[in-house]
Amino acid sequence: MKRLIYIPAICIICLMVSAPSKADLFYSQSQYNKVLNEKVAVELQMNSLKRQAKNDKTNLESSIRDMQEQINGLKYDFDILKKGMQEKLDASAKRVQELENQTNILKKSGSDRERELIDEMKKQQANHDKELQEFQKKLNKEREENALALKKQREQCISNINDLGKTIDNLNDQLSDLKEMNKKQRQSLDRMKSQTEDMENLLKEEIAKGEIRLRKYHNKLIINIDDKISFDSGSSELKKEILPALNKIMNILEKYAEYRIVIEGDTDNVPIRTAKFRDNWQLSTERALAVLSYMLKTKQLDPQRFSAAGYGEYNPIVPNDTAANRALNRRVDIVVSPQAKE
Repeated sequence: MKRLIYIPAICIICLMVSAPSKADLFYSQSQYNKVLNEKVAVELQMNSLKRQAKNDKTNLESSIRDMQEQINGLKYDFDILKKGMQEKLDASAKRVQELENQTNILKKSGSDRERELIDEMKKQQANHDKELQEFQKKLNKEREENALALKKQREQCISNINDLGKTIDNLNDQLSDLKEMNKKQRQSLDRMKSQTEDMENLLKEEIAKGEIRLRKYHNKLIINIDDKISFDSGSSELKKEILPALNKIMNILEKYAEYRIVIEGDTDNVPIRTAKFRDNWQLSTERALAVLSYMLKTKQLDPQRFSAAGYGEYNPIVPNDTAANRALNRRVDIVVSPQAKE
C-alpha cells in the first residue's frame, strides 16, 4: 500500500516470492528495500493519520468552544435584552399607572381625548409584549438549532476517530506481517547461503578447473555444467567424467529437501539436424532429461522436487558471436530455488 543482498561477481542469488499472503517469501535486496520502503511508507501514513486525527479532534474541540461562546454570547444578549425589556415594562407599567391616574382624572372631567390616549398606550403595551414573546421564541429556536448542530458535530467527530482507529489497527497489522516476512526472508537467505557454501566447498576442484560454475541469480542457485565434461558434440549421453560431480551435487541437494530443482538444457545457435535430433530444441531437452534421469536413478532424491526443460538456442548467457561464447551457451544448468509453501 503497494513492503538486496550484494554478492561477488561470480555469484548471483535471488529469492522467489510465492503467494502475496501467508507465504514463506524470498526477496532480493531491491525487493527487500521496496518492502522496507513500503513499511516506512505505511508507518509514515499511520503517523500522518494519527496527526490528522489529533488535528481533527483539536479543530472540533475549538469549534465546540466557539459554538459555546456563541451560545454564551446569545445568552448574554438575551439577558441584556430581557433586562432592557423589563426596564421598558417597568417604565410602561409606571406610565400605565400614570395614565390610569390621569384617566381617573379625565374620567371625572369626561374628556374624550384623554380616553383615546389611554387606548393608545394600551396598544403600545400590547405591541411591546408581542415583540418580547417573538424575540424569546426566536432565541429559543436558535439555541435548539445550535445544540443540534453541536450534537451532530460531536457524533461525526467520534465516528471519524473510530474510523481512524480502525485504519491505524489495519496498518499495524500490515506492519506486523511485513516484519514476519522479513524474518522468514532472512532465515531463507541464511539457508541458501549455507547450501551455496557447501556446494562451493564440495565442488572446489571442478570449479577451479572451470568444469562447473556456480551462479546466484535473484532467489536461485544455478549450477552450470560445462558441456565439454558432460556430453560429446551432438550427443545426449552423459560422459563418465561428469558423474562424480553429479554425485556430489546430489549429496548436497539431499540435505536441502525444501528446494525445487529444474534441469535446464541449452545449446548454441549452430543448427543441428541428425537422425536422432531434428533440431536444437530436441537436443537441449534430451540432455536435460539425461541429467534428470541420472540424478533420480538411485532414488536418493524426491522426484516431486524435480522438473526438466529444454531451451534450445533461445536462452544464451552471452552472445553467440565467438567460439568461446558458443561454448559457454552449450550447457546444462541445475537451477535450485525455494519451494513456495502456503
